[in-house]
Amino acid sequence: MKARWSRFSFRRRNGASRGLHQTSALPGMVSASGEGAVAVGGSADIVVAGHDNNVVLYQSVPSEPVSLDDLVAASRARMVQRWHAAGVPVEVAAEFADTPQVGVLSAAVTVLPEFGVVVLEGDFGAGKSLAAERQHQQDIAAARADAQAPIPVHLTAQHIQGHVIDAATLAARRLGDPSVRGVVLVVDGLDEPGPIRGKELLDQALSWAASEAGGRWRILATARPGLEMDAKLRRIMPELPEEEAAALMDRLGGSGFAVRSRSSMVRSVLRRPLFAIIAAQIQQDHEQLPNSPVAFLDALVTRALRDVGSVKEERAERLLQQLAAACLSAGGLAAAADVGSPGEVQALLDTRLVVRRGDRYLAFALPVLEQYFAGQALLANGALTEVVQSAELLDRWRYGLAMAIASGGWESVRTVLDPLLHAQPGVAAWAVHEAIPRNVPEGEGPWPDLTAGVVSQRLTTTLEAWRRALHPAGDRIFLYTGWTGPVTVDASLEGNKLGLHILRHDGDHTPGLAIPVAHRWSEPRGIRPMTASFGPVAADYAAWPWQQTLDVLASSLHTLCERRDFDLADCDAYTRERLWLAGAGLLGLASRRFTPTRTDDVHQALHRHLYSGESLPVRSSFNQRFTGRQAELIRIDEEIGSGRWADANGMLHHPYAIPDQAHGPHVHWVWDTYSAQQLGLRTEQVLTAAVEIYTALVNTWFPHLKQVLGLASAAPAALVADLYCPPGGSGAYEPPRMRLSLRPSTASAVTVRLVPSEDDLYTPVPPPPPGNEPTRSPWARPSTPVLSEPKVFDDAPAVDYAYAWLHEDLHRLHLTDRGPRTTNTGLP
Repeated sequence: MKARWSRFSFRRRNGASRGLHQTSALPGMVSASGEGAVAVGGSADIVVAGHDNNVVLYQSVPSEPVSLDDLVAASRARMVQRWHAAGVPVEVAAEFADTPQVGVLSAAVTVLPEFGVVVLEGDFGAGKSLAAERQHQQDIAAARADAQAPIPVHLTAQHIQGHVIDAATLAARRLGDPSVRGVVLVVDGLDEPGPIRGKELLDQALSWAASEAGGRWRILATARPGLEMDAKLRRIMPELPEEEAAALMDRLGGSGFAVRSRSSMVRSVLRRPLFAIIAAQIQQDHEQLPNSPVAFLDALVTRALRDVGSVKEERAERLLQQLAAACLSAGGLAAAADVGSPGEVQALLDTRLVVRRGDRYLAFALPVLEQYFAGQALLANGALTEVVQSAELLDRWRYGLAMAIASGGWESVRTVLDPLLHAQPGVAAWAVHEAIPRNVPEGEGPWPDLTAGVVSQRLTTTLEAWRRALHPAGDRIFLYTGWTGPVTVDASLEGNKLGLHILRHDGDHTPGLAIPVAHRWSEPRGIRPMTASFGPVAADYAAWPWQQTLDVLASSLHTLCERRDFDLADCDAYTRERLWLAGAGLLGLASRRFTPTRTDDVHQALHRHLYSGESLPVRSSFNQRFTGRQAELIRIDEEIGSGRWADANGMLHHPYAIPDQAHGPHVHWVWDTYSAQQLGLRTEQVLTAAVEIYTALVNTWFPHLKQVLGLASAAPAALVADLYCPPGGSGAYEPPRMRLSLRPSTASAVTVRLVPSEDDLYTPVPPPPPGNEPTRSPWARPSTPVLSEPKVFDDAPAVDYAYAWLHEDLHRLHLTDRGPRTTNTGLP
């Protein structure tokens, strides 16, 4: 698997660069006199033009037809802009663009199905956008050769408003009838609108491709790692082979020997085309190559600003930061008049990092540069109050936050994170996880020389900051050590290998700090460490302590979610299910037994457990058990004693609709014991209870995350389940199927609808009436329906659903280190 960069184009001859193809104006560009503009289609409905060394993309009229030549010109312009922004001279960028082999992936990587969805995944700078452009050009060539071939369309995910298929269909109609020919669609930068929106766009594409109407579509998307998807959709963008990365550096005036002679960290970075290009520029200045991707971006920007003559570098940098803020606020484009005077706008264009979009708008040539300068703006000015207080703006700024954390010093990162932790700790966790690499090699530097005292103090500070920000759930992260008080960290850093111990903090003195590491685990509980870890960390990032202590917290929160250990005192749905489980566990009743039990019998059995000091075993799902803690047992005892949950005869009933089909030869599976109507009723009851329990978990334990947790931030919303119950009696494994969709609504509600056939589960969900769409948080779960088996038959189905939804939402913010064991919880 390798990205093919033409060796003939890049290899030096006799130690000198081979001759460049000299062009005064690129094909499809206007000359300095302004002639030669051509209309093009694709993602932005643009007209491509150019003068001097600038390539300009102009808005065109959406109703105008386009030609395949127009698509080629637009694709070529996008490639030239990106290479030029990376520092490649415009004439060399044109030569690269006109060499079809440059950037084409091998068939081993991009063996694309004739129809369906594929996602090309890779880190920024890996060349995935270029590879997608080359595929788009091949699709155009196929359409030239066959007038009935699928229509080629290129979209940029960040600019898609509404449904991705609607946007693609609109663009395709300018070349033909997509319902007859089908479409070959490229969606670039699926991650750039944020992982929630990216997942929504991906789900839309998958649903369409699975439908009869979408059966002639092939959709290729690009994305950074981290977007949730089925593994079979993913194609990993390979690094350049060492010889091709070296040839690229040689071609651009550097020395490709560095690809083989530097540390493994640097070699890995250099095998991404963007950084090989930057490295060649650094080498021309006889400077040392940096170690991290962010440091390479620093070098790219330094050289771009150095060449600005019309304003001082410092002023140009401030203008770039202002432009980044304006682009984020406006969704990718900024009005030139809002950025500065005509002279200042020209200075921005002269950096080659910025390009025009039409006569009045500016944008960054590379998305990562917008994120870089947003991060620099945050480091220079601190977190902006209006950004921190707005979930919508935080969604747009999230990658800028990650860039700030990745590139800032210890104090400057604290200035950014402190207000963010206070307002939106979930966003802070996402940004820290995104910013700091994890799997780093040991023994490759350089790193700062930090004393054990400084390392310990920083880790203690960050751990306590996370715990305070996530109060009250943060207070329980050491629940299984029997400790909820303050802690301290005793740690040391040798090179980039960290040794960390977390200890209880008693008053002004913690005895554990005076105990040698070799003897620490033999000390009595209370002095010995509560947890410890050893291994390499990304010590060349000043913010690494934030990541390290976030990992401690995320591991603990994962365990708490898996063990269902967040008790709820004021949630009827939770109490009703737990009381039934308590009774079944105390009396030793079989799972899925629905006969009412005597409340007095349960109460007496509970008293025996309470006073004997035993714990209470309770089934959470089939063949799985967890233990109720003493505080919860006392509360259950009070609930039973109140008499509130018993009927007039003192009986405790199962909380949901029970089976209504007699046992007989037709009964092979648990769902065979329910009629379709009874199963629909039980499903609606369980889902209603699950939403109530989830809401109570968030309100009680994670109140500061409500605006960014996927299901909580979607409220109010209508949860709609389309349920198909296959005819039973055959003995074959044919479980019910449920399509669960979360629809924006003015009020929360749960509805279950029985559908007559499985095909009905694949019919498109009708959109809300135009003009009636409620405002939707960018952090809300996607709306695209997902098929699953209804998990409503176990002893605690609502608790299981609620915890799995919460666990998924926390994991999307990287507040748990793993997702739930349940692989399909029904919600997208």
